[in-house]
Amino acid sequence: MEINKLLVTFVLSFFTFSSVNADLPHTTLVSDDNNTEAEANSEEDFAESSDEFEALFNVTGEDIIKDAMKYLGRPYSRGSAGPKAFDCSGFTSFVFKKNNISLGRSSRDQYTQGISVDRKDLKVGDLVFFSSPGSGRGVGHVGIVSKVENNGNFCFIHAARNGIKVDNYAKTGYYKGRYIGARRILDY
Repeated sequence: MEINKLLVTFVLSFFTFSSVNADLPHTTLVSDDNNTEAEANSEEDFAESSDEFEALFNVTGEDIIKDAMKYLGRPYSRGSAGPKAFDCSGFTSFVFKKNNISLGRSSRDQYTQGISVDRKDLKVGDLVFFSSPGSGRGVGHVGIVSKVENNGNFCFIHAARNGIKVDNYAKTGYYKGRYIGARRILDY
């Protein structure tokens, strides 16, 4: 935990230094199709990255679930990332993006983000990962923890073959037998 505080202090110091020098031009040189150099303003990129950084510390798991629940019942469609239809990783990346947090597009990419969390330490908003018939023992499915029960079981919202729904890990033998692990994206 002390390392996290040091990292936050360093990053906040960096952003403070950057904002002190905000009146300095923030431009980079880029090439267009004609190989001529043009100036491109990087303030938008900075704003997006600082919004995401801020969101990682201010968005709660409840915020994530509140947005996720708005899409209950939407249909499943392989390769879709919403808002009319979703696949599993399209759904999780869409919901987090609504909260200014970028996730990889595939469940395998998302499994490399954030920090690993033991099942007994899950919190609302954590990502949970499962194998699927096509993934062998590897990551093939992802959902978002929507509720943690006192006995350590959890519910999760996800894009299942029959649409966006909430399942209980312990009551659904299919997912209980395929659980791989969890990742925490938000800072608690």
